[in-house]
Amino acid sequence: MVGTGALGSVIVKLATLLGDGYTMLKSVRKDVAFLERELRTMQILVSMLAGMEGLDKLAMGCMGSMRDLGHDMEECIDRFMLRLDENDMEMEAAPTFPRSTARRLKTMFARHGVGAQIKKLKARVVEEGDRRRRLNLDNYVQMMIDPRLAALHGVAKDLVAIDGPRNEVISLLTEESVDLKVVAIVGGAGLGKTTLAMEAYRKIGRHFQCRASVSVSRTLDRDKLLKELLSQIDQAAFHDCQSERWDKDQLIRQIRHILTGKRYFLVIDDVWKEQDWKFVKGVFPDSHNGSRIIVTTRISNVAKSTCSNSGGQLYQMLPLNYIDSRRLFFRRIFHSDNSCPPQLEKISARILRKCGGLPLAIITIAKLLSNKHQTPDEWERLQGSIGTGLSYKSDNHGNGMGHISLLGYWDLPHHLKTSLLYLCIYPEGGYISCEEVKWKWILEGFIAKKQGNLYQEAESYFNELVNRSMIQLVDVDDDNFERYCQVHEMVHDLLISLSD
Repeated sequence: MVGTGALGSVIVKLATLLGDGYTMLKSVRKDVAFLERELRTMQILVSMLAGMEGLDKLAMGCMGSMRDLGHDMEECIDRFMLRLDENDMEMEAAPTFPRSTARRLKTMFARHGVGAQIKKLKARVVEEGDRRRRLNLDNYVQMMIDPRLAALHGVAKDLVAIDGPRNEVISLLTEESVDLKVVAIVGGAGLGKTTLAMEAYRKIGRHFQCRASVSVSRTLDRDKLLKELLSQIDQAAFHDCQSERWDKDQLIRQIRHILTGKRYFLVIDDVWKEQDWKFVKGVFPDSHNGSRIIVTTRISNVAKSTCSNSGGQLYQMLPLNYIDSRRLFFRRIFHSDNSCPPQLEKISARILRKCGGLPLAIITIAKLLSNKHQTPDEWERLQGSIGTGLSYKSDNHGNGMGHISLLGYWDLPHHLKTSLLYLCIYPEGGYISCEEVKWKWILEGFIAKKQGNLYQEAESYFNELVNRSMIQLVDVDDDNFERYCQVHEMVHDLLISLSD
């Protein structure tokens, strides 16, 4: 790919080095495997950034730095491969006893400084990876792909009918009370709970000493949640926890220590279980100085439990009325409230009735239609596939949005449907190694080679599913700095039902 510079060709050469055709010391082979793994991650990131508009200077600089690293590595790897080829010719002319072979390898690597060069390349790659994580660049890409994450992290655009609900929530939060107070925003999937919470957060958050916004989701990862909280309220403490590998109890003690005596404002998004809320709530001290928490949930009993002992209050999310639904729909397709072609007016009304006032449904359908021909026949086909009306009243567990997920699935090309269906073998909410799933697609014979090699084609399948929001990227750092992905619970439920 042009946008990734030399990264693609370097990855191919590293993969070649790891094949049976080249003999290397075990330690060097391990370093080469590390380089290949890390460069594949960089290639995905750079290819995504290259296709985006409006990048800030930090993102542009990091993308350029990764491209430059690829060019520098290609030159070094070419010299390395040449020396290995020369060494192989020397070894063919000599006795091939194992001890003699090992001695010759060590002599060659020492003479040419090959091991030292590979170590230097590894250090540069590690440094670039650290820089990427410091700039939070992976989350930057993820937010631009996933509109729900964008709402959580502050990139909401073209909002409709948000002022009234936001002011009501702020009014609940700002009622005079020195006690810690919780406001629970409750409603079905796709109503915009996260967007509303974050609009209130951005409006009044600056008046608090500490603030943070985190997501719990259906399967709570306690360590990940605590680290995310700590990273937002105290960067120095977060770096200490990373370097010293703090356990859960140490993280809780540190967070409580930082927040004690301070007036804080938190958004705890997407809580599914009462026991998860009890754990999260236990982390936060009440210094009786007017701290506030917003909780979002689609489960009424969970919402009630968050407010039971805090003097808190519920805010029930309602669907958009028809006028606001229409404004949102047309803005997303035509970039204007009132520019729908006359021949599409009636079919637009039928589509909106089926969306039931759910902002996420409206946005998802608008995204599908924006990529299709603006003809009544084309829109009728999509309208006919939506089903019979979504309703927030019957959507407490995402059933309505499940229909929207199904639409997204049927809009996929056949080869992507097969690849996506395969992901139902993984447990719900589990982290999936991006590298693992690509190689499994290849081994299962799902990848049809069109250009480049099979791995590059698998990579393009993966990127397309991410861009269509069928797969979500998740950052999880371990010793190898691996990147993982996840299938949204609604999509996972859909895949299970389709595979039965």
